[in-house]
Amino acid sequence: MSLLESSSSEPRGVLVRRQKTTIYTILLLIAVLALVFSSLVMILEWAQYGFQYKPPASMRSAAIVTPFDLKV
Repeated sequence: MSLLESSSSEPRGVLVRRQKTTIYTILLLIAVLALVFSSLVMILEWAQYGFQYKPPASMRSAAIVTPFDLKV
């Protein structure tokens, strides 16, 4: 069984030409960065309120506090 020479200067595998970066790739990158940035800003804003899901009782409106019945 013969061994391949590891000192060969030729690259191994299949060579494929790299595709050009298109405007759509750039737009996708901008959209992802905007989503990451807005999520970070939302988390920082939410941290100011101690990560509460509901507003404090003093800030709730009367319509939200009193439940209503729907009759069909």
